[in-house]
Amino acid sequence: MAFSLALEKMPIFLLDGDLICGGKTVYQLPTYITDEEIKWGNHNFETRGYNHNFDNCFNLGQDERGFALNDSSIPAYYKVLPLGLPALIAEAEKRMETAETDAQKTYYESVIMTNTAAIKLMARYEEMVRTMEANESDETRKGELHQIAENMAQLQKGAPKTFWQACQLMYFIQFLIWVEGGYLIPLGRTDQILYPYYQKDIESGKITKDFAFEILEAFFMKLNYEVDRTHGEDIKINSDTGQSITIGGVDPITGDDVSNELTMMILDAKCDMRVTDPKVHLRVNQNTPESIWKKAAYLNSLGMGFPTYENDDAIIPAFMNHPEYTLEDARDYAASGCWEMTIQGRSFNRNLGGVCCLRCLEWALNDGQYFLGVPNADTAQGLIDDRYGIRTGYPEWFDTYEKLFNAFKVQMKHTIDMTSSYLNRAMISPSPFYSSMMEDCMELGRDFDAYGVRYTETDFQLASLSNCADALYVIRKLVYEDKEYTLREFTDILKNDWAGHENLRQRILNDFPRFGNDIPEVDSIANEIVQYYIQEVTKHRNPDGQTYRARVTSATSYVYGSQILGASADGRHAREFYSDNLSPMMGADKNGPTAIVKSCGEIDFSHCAGGAVLDMKFHPSALKSEEGRDKFIALLKTYFKLGGMQTQINVLDNKVLVDAKKHPENYRDLIVRIWGFSTYFVEIPEKFQDHIIARSTLAF
Repeated sequence: MAFSLALEKMPIFLLDGDLICGGKTVYQLPTYITDEEIKWGNHNFETRGYNHNFDNCFNLGQDERGFALNDSSIPAYYKVLPLGLPALIAEAEKRMETAETDAQKTYYESVIMTNTAAIKLMARYEEMVRTMEANESDETRKGELHQIAENMAQLQKGAPKTFWQACQLMYFIQFLIWVEGGYLIPLGRTDQILYPYYQKDIESGKITKDFAFEILEAFFMKLNYEVDRTHGEDIKINSDTGQSITIGGVDPITGDDVSNELTMMILDAKCDMRVTDPKVHLRVNQNTPESIWKKAAYLNSLGMGFPTYENDDAIIPAFMNHPEYTLEDARDYAASGCWEMTIQGRSFNRNLGGVCCLRCLEWALNDGQYFLGVPNADTAQGLIDDRYGIRTGYPEWFDTYEKLFNAFKVQMKHTIDMTSSYLNRAMISPSPFYSSMMEDCMELGRDFDAYGVRYTETDFQLASLSNCADALYVIRKLVYEDKEYTLREFTDILKNDWAGHENLRQRILNDFPRFGNDIPEVDSIANEIVQYYIQEVTKHRNPDGQTYRARVTSATSYVYGSQILGASADGRHAREFYSDNLSPMMGADKNGPTAIVKSCGEIDFSHCAGGAVLDMKFHPSALKSEEGRDKFIALLKTYFKLGGMQTQINVLDNKVLVDAKKHPENYRDLIVRIWGFSTYFVEIPEKFQDHIIARSTLAF
């Protein structure tokens, strides 16, 4: 009812030149619950006995009741577009007649109400556009307005019949999910979903390729209307919308590559437009056409952080190592949010963050305590006094490296156990419009909040991996092999943030082997950490009884999570940033990009169904020529043959970034890649600007 009221009252608009109707103008639904329900929800959501150190370990974006909002789940656009909203209403009405429970009847009733409200909003748009058409003097624009109104009229009656109408319906559903409260909403395999409409219109002569390109760009431009309207998070950065599209990849049934003319057109559109949304994920495999690789590399050379590459040959087998998935569904995966791997239309995907390797090592060295004391001491609650980890012993107890590493693993297990326990008690907010766009929910008569979809994906994230591998190598070498320090002495040096030991810190930074340089002694430590992490994550089951998934990414934690950490044995100062995603620490990668991919290729990601993201950075000169781009393509193909799963690219010129920070008014369209999305450099917080500048200083 609240959603219906919002759609009835929300202002509507169509800007000059728009070819697609819609746009979010209501940012919070009308209040529809009582004070008692709010009190009940908040009390039950914050489960007692919870360790508040884990408050920011995962994305929960809550509504007024303390219910977690839905996010990162891809609507079944491939199903909904051929049906249209009237068919969804008819299906819900039919199923309500045979519903077996009151809960099912309530769900179907809510689906009917919300989709009816969407159709009524279409009627409002049609009426507005016909009025605009009547008052328009320019014949070209008048013709466009006439067709826009006709598009809205058709979508009120049934499914889209043309490419233009399919783009219109896709966007309309997209922004309405945001109105309902959804967050980080991807669009799925867009080239595959829209291609039948494009092909039919081209073959019939109804549309030219040039005008199809204009419609596609108009659709993309509408997605950018939402870039400064993110919600549901404490950390709000423009363009963190999760509006990702996935292109390329294989056929779910045959496994054959299905790149098509629209795949190339989407890449061309992103080359043509200096806007952040949609983010583009390119699925590649052994049979991806060379023309697609070349166009994608050219797009990377423009420095906007598109596309991110997803390796079918590693990701699909990783899905199949989870017992829940079928091969057909695994082949139909798409990127969700920043880089999460999920099954479009069939999965409820939730992002967890949370397993910071350096935090686990710090707790292991300090008997479950932070070096810097209690973070957020006014509100935080430790397990035992000021401990957030558990007691694993003092440095004097660890007379072998193996004992220290075991304590580190115990702290990692503790983090995973605590976070999964909390998530399993969290409530989910009902979203009848959003869930009606998914498979299974309608068939079962169950909303997202009742786990009505086929797959419930809950993903942990592993952060600061390379720092921790470097740190453990340093400790093993200095303390246990060369015996230059006792573990107590070395721990005290870290607690004092290297005070009086700068020579030692510089020696570690400059002379010791580091992850990302193809050095087996360090790479093997990273792999051992990942394998233990996967083992512990996949032991757990979510509330739907399905396996938790492992992912190697850091999201925002490399900036914000690093602020509560003391110095680490890899030479990092207290509160300094750690590495982002799977990447080596800044300044550690001294042997070039080939060494980086070989180090990462030593890690077994075969059970990381959530993905593993390597960030790579290049100076613009490296990709300026066709020869340079060919070498870049060869590097990516080599990485994927070694088992790499995903990589995202930043092409950065340090001098430009430094000047953009000083003179932002001259660089409004400068786009950079952050932790998993592209955004405008001048709009991000200073901490992120400084991190990107530091990364670009070391670009290959």
